[in-house]
Amino acid sequence: MHIDQRYILFLKNNDSLGVEEIYNRFAPAVVNLILKNSGSEEEAYDILQESLVDIYHMSLRGDFKLTTTFSNFLLLVCKRKWLNVLKKRKNRQVTNIDDSLYLFEDTCIEDYHAALRANDEENMVMGILETMGDRCKEIIKSCMKDGIGQEEIAEALGITYAYLRKKKSECMKILSSMVKEHPYFKNNE
Repeated sequence: MHIDQRYILFLKNNDSLGVEEIYNRFAPAVVNLILKNSGSEEEAYDILQESLVDIYHMSLRGDFKLTTTFSNFLLLVCKRKWLNVLKKRKNRQVTNIDDSLYLFEDTCIEDYHAALRANDEENMVMGILETMGDRCKEIIKSCMKDGIGQEEIAEALGITYAYLRKKKSECMKILSSMVKEHPYFKNNE
């Protein structure tokens, strides 16, 4: 884990002082990048905000670990977002594109795309979970909470531990089957 993981924790924990530190420390580089590549200061701050929200969502995955400096990772996310904006601008000619926008020597691009894919998949699974029966939703969501043992969950739900295990297994089979049959997962095999 990289020492800059603390910035990820600032975002994950919604630490206002930490987020302020991120803006103070990294916003100038993002603004400079966007200004050098046909953008405005306002667009730069929009890109920065969107990128931080994306990184926040990645941080919610328990296994997300920063393997490079936060600065490199943030700039990479911002560059990719800005390239997408530039690609969408068909009417406006893009001038003065900095060649460094296209050079990605850092290996974190694969991690970034994997994290985005995992985030999309998690959102899709949670959407599928919402279509299940109330009892299955309740059991699966309760079991997803960190730090709570299944005995405590069973007690909170007013059922026995054995019944919880059995019902959770049944619900997970149903969810797994629904996920496998969903077009998103069928098309991304």
